[in-house]
Amino acid sequence: MSNTVKLRPLLPLAAAASGPPPTAPVITRPPKRKGSQVSAACNGCRKRKVKCDGVRPSCYTCKTSNSPCVYPVPEGLSQRQAQKQKLNYVSRAHENSQRVLELLRASRDGASQDILKQLQHSAHLDEAIQSIADASLLLPKFHEQRRVSTDFSSPPGLGDPPSESTTQPLSNHDSFNRDPSAGNSEPDHALPVSHWTTVSRDNKLLTHLFDIFWMWDSTLSHLVDRELFIADLSATLPDLSTGQRRSFCSPFLVNAILAVASLHATRKSRNPYSGDFVVLSHEFARCAFDLLESERCSGSSSLTLLQGAAILWLFAKNEGARASPTRAASLGSLIQRTWSELGLETGGPIAFRVSGTSESHKVKIWKAVSHMTWGFYCFFAKMAALFSPDMLVPRPRIMKAFEDVEAQQGLCSQASFLSTSDDSPDSQTSHQLQVFSAKCSLCEISNQFTSGFSMNEQASLLDSRQCTGLYNKLLCWKLSLPNHLMTSNSVSPSVLLLQATYDFVALRLLYSYTNHAGTDLFDGRNAASLQVLHASSMMTNLWIYRSIYTIKHEFWAAEYCSSVAHALLPSLETSTSTPVVHDIVGRACCILNEMACTGVSGRAGELLEGIEERARAARIRVPAYGRQETDEEAHGGGPMTMLHGVRVFDGAKGAEGGMLDGADGRHNVRFGKTIADISWASANK
Repeated sequence: MSNTVKLRPLLPLAAAASGPPPTAPVITRPPKRKGSQVSAACNGCRKRKVKCDGVRPSCYTCKTSNSPCVYPVPEGLSQRQAQKQKLNYVSRAHENSQRVLELLRASRDGASQDILKQLQHSAHLDEAIQSIADASLLLPKFHEQRRVSTDFSSPPGLGDPPSESTTQPLSNHDSFNRDPSAGNSEPDHALPVSHWTTVSRDNKLLTHLFDIFWMWDSTLSHLVDRELFIADLSATLPDLSTGQRRSFCSPFLVNAILAVASLHATRKSRNPYSGDFVVLSHEFARCAFDLLESERCSGSSSLTLLQGAAILWLFAKNEGARASPTRAASLGSLIQRTWSELGLETGGPIAFRVSGTSESHKVKIWKAVSHMTWGFYCFFAKMAALFSPDMLVPRPRIMKAFEDVEAQQGLCSQASFLSTSDDSPDSQTSHQLQVFSAKCSLCEISNQFTSGFSMNEQASLLDSRQCTGLYNKLLCWKLSLPNHLMTSNSVSPSVLLLQATYDFVALRLLYSYTNHAGTDLFDGRNAASLQVLHASSMMTNLWIYRSIYTIKHEFWAAEYCSSVAHALLPSLETSTSTPVVHDIVGRACCILNEMACTGVSGRAGELLEGIEERARAARIRVPAYGRQETDEEAHGGGPMTMLHGVRVFDGAKGAEGGMLDGADGRHNVRFGKTIADISWASANK
């Protein structure tokens, strides 16, 4: 019996039909429809956890279910944007209320009764508080003026469109300092600057120097309102013999600005001057110091005296040992005394009383006063953080009017800041105002830390809880910045220096904490690692600035580099030292060395010598920072010779003399006509 399976025989192949074999029908499906993304869902859909189409006044789900459709945010805003806008409104209202309470507490001679009467008789309490907080009592008939002028003080409601009055830019900031990353440009016209100085008669050159000052100096440029300064400079000629004074311009201030601007002009840029800008800078400074004596002899304080003294203080500090040792200290005392006499701590109008002018001009002056007052606040904050807590000044009681100017002009898109071709004045002005506003907020946090050293030079006034709170405030400040003010999206000089200042404040806070707390733990984190993180971020930003714009006169950048090197120097020879730490210290010393070699900053050379002196005292080797070329010139200018694995005698006479210690007693010696460098040889050689 066979087990073979019998299969059905195959049918014969049919005759091939003409044409291609039939193909299966192609089924075309419509493309998958993507669900439209809505900015915010209504409360009903959120509660039922269903998809909301975002249609207003009623979405499809609520319409079909015949239920009320209520959206938690205005149309066109996301939940995050609405929360941020509401937070800004509440924060500003709280700030205004606190300022009014401070005014009530500090008021004298019945002024508090006037404030209370205004609050009682006001139909809208919010507007009354806003008006008082803006120091509007200093301006007569301010309420009538605000109805016909730009309403920059009332915070808009959530989702309210801006009115026509709030979309017009203020002329006070139309000529604000232009971002240097947008490129240099020749002045359109020459100002009559030569009438205010005896150093040069070239009005085109002097006008070019003014443009450089407001273009490059992100600290001093906020101390002087450009429009009011230029208006006074161009309106009348100075008459020193009759003692005529202008409110916003004087020969002393003009020469002080030109002295600092000449240092900024040493950059590689097109300029109409072929001489030595450093020499020209010292000539302007010499003229300014001569005029300073006449300003002092007048016996009265003025805004131009305060501005010029602040500018010359930074010039003298930047000179280092080349300037008189008492000059900077004298200027510092003059700045503080003049600041108090002018009443700027309380937003007082002593220096800005202009009679016979229109209400609109007075309002414009008040806005300029707000900007300059907060500029001085940031200036004092940097002075106090670097040199002495005694330089601290109270937080100004005048409102930050420039923040409202920024809102009126509109926020520029992120793409406009990523592209250097966007050169419109509105874009540059809005960008610089946002940077300045962020800097003011950062200085407020910095002053809270620096004030802990006001009465005592020890950190005992700040416990670990306070340090942790301030550090968290710094982190919140960083996270609240818009994307176009982050170095990942912008390499403008103002943004790079702003981020470097943030890392400097954080590094100083951590350094003080680790020095006095006796522990490496900072709120559950390693404080040493956080220091390295902020130091690396700071040096990266300054290194980018150096590569794109060059660093020659940046006084604050030199101080930041010195603070980084001193903070990380002790960890170079410890077991926790890493190549990252060596790279950070090396970059800091390299920047200081380049600034010193250009001859513009004498302070940079002193800071570098201080780092090397401390390293020698602690027997720490400073990482290489590109000083080889300078050493070759100093040691004969010829080729350098390197010897490896040699024994070196320290040169001391008598019993104190001996061989230098090293790995197996061997060293590497580099020399030209004289010895340039001695380093330890590795043990395996």
